[in-house]
Amino acid sequence: MDSSSTPFLTANNSMDEPADSRYEDSEPDLAPSKRVRTSSPRRCLPTAFRAISYLFAIWGFASLLAQLTHHSVLLSNPPLTPPAPDVYRPSTLPAGLNMCDCGSSVQEALSLGCIYDTLATAWLPPPCRDDALAAEFDRAGPGPDGAWSYFADQEGTMPLTISDVAALGGTKNNTFWASRTWHVAHCLFYWQKYWRMRNTGAVMEERFDNVAHIRHCGSLILNPHPPARERLVEVPVMMNSSMAAHVAAGKTGEGDHAGGDHGH
Repeated sequence: MDSSSTPFLTANNSMDEPADSRYEDSEPDLAPSKRVRTSSPRRCLPTAFRAISYLFAIWGFASLLAQLTHHSVLLSNPPLTPPAPDVYRPSTLPAGLNMCDCGSSVQEALSLGCIYDTLATAWLPPPCRDDALAAEFDRAGPGPDGAWSYFADQEGTMPLTISDVAALGGTKNNTFWASRTWHVAHCLFYWQKYWRMRNTGAVMEERFDNVAHIRHCGSLILNPHPPARERLVEVPVMMNSSMAAHVAAGKTGEGDHAGGDHGH
């Protein structure tokens, strides 16, 4: 019976093999698969690190380029900052301040806080005045207590007080007559006013803040002995000290007016 049962065995005697022997051939195939799964993350890490490094490098380069471009733009187009107000540079002052406008009448001038300035022969608002210097000018004349003489006519026969002169502002006949010496003193005191501005902060009137007025004063000083008809000079009383108002009044700063040197 034993021999008769033998034919039922397979040729390769599979019955004698261990139960799991049929998986032996597949084990070598499983091993590589396991190695792929365990080693794949290690191979991906360097690649990911390089990619991140490249991204950071690109980002850093782009940031540097942007900063350099911004810096270059700032250098070529620096930010505009308004200059500090400077009385010696009218362009830095509020618009119209050096026009020293006091309106068109004495009443309006008073309402604006203006007073008549004998040195300027104009009604001036506070920013344009050097009151201490004007008071000194009023004591620098040849008359009693240093007073100056003012007249309503070229012949000097109709004297005027300072109040009379101040009241001429805003009127049709807004001029008076003063000596040539008074006119020279006006020029010299305005030289002082210009220097004192750094301490007083007073604003120079536009009609005097020009080379024409300087040349006019120079011609007066360099010609101390004019003809008799030029001994008295006609002077306007201004309500607005802009150059436009000065020119409109017929006073260009360099010409003659009514037979006298007129740049006042």
